[in-house]
Amino acid sequence: MTSMPIDFFRALRSAKIGADDAQKVVESLEGHIAVKITEANASLVTELQSMRKDMGTLRWLLAASIALTGIAGTIGGYLAAVLP
Repeated sequence: MTSMPIDFFRALRSAKIGADDAQKVVESLEGHIAVKITEANASLVTELQSMRKDMGTLRWLLAASIALTGIAGTIGGYLAAVLP
């Protein structure tokens, strides 16, 4: 964890700003930073969610192809055994 809020609070206090006001300024700045980070990451979050959906589709397709390959192999083995 960073000590930036503590250092900022101390800097405000050394500038003769009251403890309550300094605390409000620090909390306001932290809130502003959190909003900006959320805004900056919004497109990345959307892209990751899209990738997760794509991965789910790929998993389903892989499982289906493995199942179909097994079924085809079984049918082929059966036909090879039954047909001369």
